[in-house]
Amino acid sequence: MNRLVFTESARRDLLEAWLYIAEVNLTAADGVLDKIDSESQALIYQPLMGRARPELGPGVRSWPTTTRYILFYTHDKDEVTVLRVLHHARDIRQVLF
Repeated sequence: MNRLVFTESARRDLLEAWLYIAEVNLTAADGVLDKIDSESQALIYQPLMGRARPELGPGVRSWPTTTRYILFYTHDKDEVTVLRVLHHARDIRQVLF
């Protein structure tokens, strides 16, 4: 079974999302992060369900959550690594992976 790991960049993305949403609604900010956490667990069992994103780097895939955030990740036989968690409106061409 795979394990799920968030890079430092992905953790920073989550913190920035929480801070932005929390300015208006703390409960909503917590809810968004809870959904992202819960939905990211599916990648452990089906790491190929995301869309291949070779333009972002070797092995990079993306998976949209039911929130406005998209998970960008890689995987191998033992681990799913979430590289970034970005808002769907973000220009990902400007982001380092």
